[in-house]
Amino acid sequence: MIAGYGSGSGRLTGSAVRALVAAQARRVRAVGVVVPVAAGACIAAAGVCWAHAAGASSATMAMLALTQVYPLTVGVCTVAVLAGDPLVEVQAASPVEFRAVQTLRAVILLAAGAVGALVMFVPLQALGIVYRDVGWMGLVTPVGGAALMVLTAYVAAALAGSSRNASLAVVAVWLFFALVWDPNVPLLALQRGLPLLALLAAAACVWRALGAPEYAWRKLGGAR
Repeated sequence: MIAGYGSGSGRLTGSAVRALVAAQARRVRAVGVVVPVAAGACIAAAGVCWAHAAGASSATMAMLALTQVYPLTVGVCTVAVLAGDPLVEVQAASPVEFRAVQTLRAVILLAAGAVGALVMFVPLQALGIVYRDVGWMGLVTPVGGAALMVLTAYVAAALAGSSRNASLAVVAVWLFFALVWDPNVPLLALQRGLPLLALLAAAACVWRALGAPEYAWRKLGGAR
């Protein structure tokens, strides 16, 4: 095994886990937490203003486009967080292995993405300007969309080889969901459930790959 890589295999105490979570949350806070929540708030504010200025029907169609931007924002932020630090820097700054840090960061982004989706959805739903309104169950769409993009970025950051390629992969997946999948699969259970299962399986494979010494060699070579 590579020295310093994967060496954090021992169990951490509860206080150490809390300290690790707090440290990673601080490290990714600006891009990984503030931006998704702010994006959700901005889209909600735009919807409220549009509804008051042009009416509910016009605002509903506008939100159909604007709300699609939110999961893309979450995905790009996730790539920036997961692919922004060299492996050596992340490993040296953490008492646990690299894949644990990456996964923890993805979980933080997932939580921030869900909060941002809630901030965006609640005002739009209250005003009745959500496209294909199914009531509060419609929250599944933005929360699930954010989760899909976080998982896509998690997989892409590990496999794409660079942040640029990972970002392109995230944009391609987002375009597929925005233009092909979501318009043609209105049933929420299928619209979000099926791709989530597929991406969770891919993320599980990436989790195993991130723990392999061969992956570390490749990343270490690229960091020099």
